[in-house]
Amino acid sequence: MAKQKRTKRVRPCPICSGPRHKSGLPLTVPFGIPTYWSPDEALAIFEFIDEMRDVIIAVYRDHLHDTARRQYQPPPDDRLVIPEEELPF
Repeated sequence: MAKQKRTKRVRPCPICSGPRHKSGLPLTVPFGIPTYWSPDEALAIFEFIDEMRDVIIAVYRDHLHDTARRQYQPPPDDRLVIPEEELPF
């Protein structure tokens, strides 16, 4: 009697709900980045994104700094004021 070949059941990716690549990784991550690139392809894309980041910073440096400061620094009105009689020293 010949052994029956067992087929592995492929479950969808919990991150993107899509099918998985034969390596077990999902075909894409949430940003649509393929998980089957070769290391050279991934490096080329990484270098492109890094260069694009440098260009964006060169063009928008001041605007980026101002926007980041506004988003992450609380306005002066939000400071905590402790009355002098409650100071521990």
